[in-house]
Amino acid sequence: MRYLSLKVPGSGGGQVDIEAPPGIPTGPQFTIGNIASFFIQLALIIGIFLSLFYIVYGGFYWLQASGDKQKWDKARRIVIYAIFGLIVMSLALVFVNLVAGAFGVKTVVNP
Repeated sequence: MRYLSLKVPGSGGGQVDIEAPPGIPTGPQFTIGNIASFFIQLALIIGIFLSLFYIVYGGFYWLQASGDKQKWDKARRIVIYAIFGLIVMSLALVFVNLVAGAFGVKTVVNP
């Protein structure tokens, strides 16, 4: 089924198919797989930006600790948890791709 193709009468009485130019989508774009892939990509992007923000925030908090043991410990925990979050997101992506591969889907996140 092609959504952006056009059939016009030809000179011999038959119909001529006019195809969409390259790069124009010609099939259904809103499938469950495409929607799930979009939300997985969105969650990864948001998670990566939040983790990087918390790493920088923890670094600034570390600089402001100025010898205070409690502030230094809090800053260290912020940085460790942010790195742990990046690791968990990476492992989740690997797990999702393994499960998708088991069901015959090539990749969940489009390169």
